[in-house]
Amino acid sequence: RVIISKRVQNRCFFAQCNSPQCKRSIVASSSQAAHNIRHHQQHTQQYRCYGSQLKVELDPNPEEVVATPAIEPYLRTCLRTSINADDNSNNQQRTSNNDNYKAIDMEFAITFLGTGGGSPTMHRNGSCTALRLGGQTYLFDVCEGTYRQLQFTRISPMSITKIFISHLHGDHLYGIVPVIMGIMVAHKVAMNDNSMSQKRKSRFYKGNNRRLAGAAYGGEDSVTMEKPTIEIYGPPGLYNYIGMVLSLSCSKMNHLNVKVIELVGGKEERGFGSGSASSSSQRGRRNVFTSHYSEIQTPLVTRKFLEQNDDKTWIIDAPEPVTADSQVVGRDGFARLPNDTNLGTERRLHIKAAELDHLSGVQTFGYVVEEQPPPGTIDKEKAVALGVKPSKKYGLLKCGISVPNDDGTGEVHPSQVLCNVFRPRKFSLLADHRRVPPPMARLCANSDVVVHEATLSKKDGVDRIKTRGHQNAFNAGRFAQMLGCKVLALNHFGGLAFGKSLMTDILSEA
Repeated sequence: RVIISKRVQNRCFFAQCNSPQCKRSIVASSSQAAHNIRHHQQHTQQYRCYGSQLKVELDPNPEEVVATPAIEPYLRTCLRTSINADDNSNNQQRTSNNDNYKAIDMEFAITFLGTGGGSPTMHRNGSCTALRLGGQTYLFDVCEGTYRQLQFTRISPMSITKIFISHLHGDHLYGIVPVIMGIMVAHKVAMNDNSMSQKRKSRFYKGNNRRLAGAAYGGEDSVTMEKPTIEIYGPPGLYNYIGMVLSLSCSKMNHLNVKVIELVGGKEERGFGSGSASSSSQRGRRNVFTSHYSEIQTPLVTRKFLEQNDDKTWIIDAPEPVTADSQVVGRDGFARLPNDTNLGTERRLHIKAAELDHLSGVQTFGYVVEEQPPPGTIDKEKAVALGVKPSKKYGLLKCGISVPNDDGTGEVHPSQVLCNVFRPRKFSLLADHRRVPPPMARLCANSDVVVHEATLSKKDGVDRIKTRGHQNAFNAGRFAQMLGCKVLALNHFGGLAFGKSLMTDILSEA
């Protein structure tokens, strides 16, 4: 057992003396800098301060140390709810049942690859949030430098299946092409890597006629892999931006299918029938947001439009409810129910989008991701006693579907055999905005995690919110509380938002 005894600072100063009598730079270790810049204190500005190291020592009395209780945050696990709301007698037994916990725990991890607003700074990268849920990774907004940020995480580029762009401002978009190329290179290396087992490859690539699955599990069929696919969602103009950059940089897309889906319609649309396209200054010109340019068409990069619904939202994915007849064949070749946690990238989620009020003429979207109700845990003894032995019927019971008993004389209901049920988790992301319209607010209701921008301060006032198109932490806290959100995560901070005291002030506002 080890404990961290103290933190040892190891700093390096890079100082520039601004005194008219002395124009020189000072680069030294912490001890030397303290001596050398003493006579320049009135004119010297410190530019960099490098990280710190942790000094780790063995604990001499491990028995006397109070162990930290295990944390089970719902950011990474399914929330457990009793079938009977008043039945809390066996909560302790459920918590200690590690077998059930490990079997049902499903990843729900949020990684902030960038929390800055505007251009990247020394302290923060631009906006990018990664959500890992159900064995796949979604990226929300991709600022420049995002692919480099991925190298500091455990997120595999091959696990990224969808990218969502809120609006076309550079601090949310400029890193998308490097990320696409990085994903393609990762897949290309994996497909040509003979040292990678075929079973592992089946997690990312589909095989024609199940050949890949057969080879993955010891079959003799040859492996025929399809090219992986990544879907990118955003406002009109996203396809033209990606195609232009790929064409001008002479980039070849030959190992990855890229589907660009643009959300058309809405109040601030710059595409079909928008006011900006039909204004007098634009008459006789092509609409650069929705026009098709044959010069920038790239193989394997396709374009599609998604229309707005009557309720002012866009349905990106809406899986069918789980029934006794619904089955999905995973990449491993096995047929499972649509909400099975072992489906990986084949597991579909409820994904919706709605407009945000950011700036006039800048169409901005917020996104909501919600999983299907996950399977519960079944009491085997009760099921056997009611006449249902272990079989595929258990999977239906876990999903809340009644089944006949084995001899066909009766029916067994889920409430009779389930000992734990789980509610689906919801993630919401609100990008730059000055106001959340009612359709977007309804989508965010009861979210487990809501990511909200906090560019401004409460001291800036309402007028600055309207002119800059950004919000503050105070209004973010009110929004999350009003809609019953469980966790509020703030991001998109200004360039000067660093330091413990300032971040404490931002948290106190929320």
